[in-house]
Formats: sequence, C-alpha cells, structure tokens
Amino acid sequence: MSKYIAKQSVGRFKTGEVVEGLTEDRAEFLLSKGAIVEAETVEGEDVNTGEGGEVVELEKLTKAELTALLDDEEIEYNDSDTKAELIARFPKD
Repeated sequence: MSKYIAKQSVGRFKTGEVVEGLTEDRAEFLLSKGAIVEAETVEGEDVNTGEGGEVVELEKLTKAELTALLDDEEIEYNDSDTKAELIARFPKD
C-alpha cells in the first residue's frame, strides 16, 4: 500500500499529514483531484507526519504558552498583543 500526503484537508487528515487506509479507487480519485500526492513524489518538502513533536499548532496554545515560546525563541512582543498578534510574530518557515 502506498503512502500519501494530504495537500488539503481530506476527512480527518489535515494538510501535510500522512493519509492512510485509502482504498485503491479512493486514492486514485483523490490523486486525480490533487488532494493528495504519493509520499515518494514529495521531494524537498517538509512533511508533518505527526512524529517528533517539532510542529506545533500555534492556534491551540494559550496566550501564556505563546509568550513562553516567544521568550524561548528570543522574539520580541508587546504585553498588550492579542493571541493573533503573537501568532503572527512567529517565523513562517
């Protein structure tokens, strides 16, 4: 069975996640629509497989957790910043 990477949300899988458990017909359909790609064809792209814990969904963190991460990364922020403004301060890499 081939591994696929979601290029957009597919069922319970979010963009960048490994998509598992697809029938051959469903996989072919999603490939034809561009919703998924075969994992082997994704070269040079970072893929979040859910392993390693390096990727953090910033929207799920509290304001206190965001400020702690910003402090760890030595990124400046204002105490009056909203949660959205704090998230915007993180690099997009």
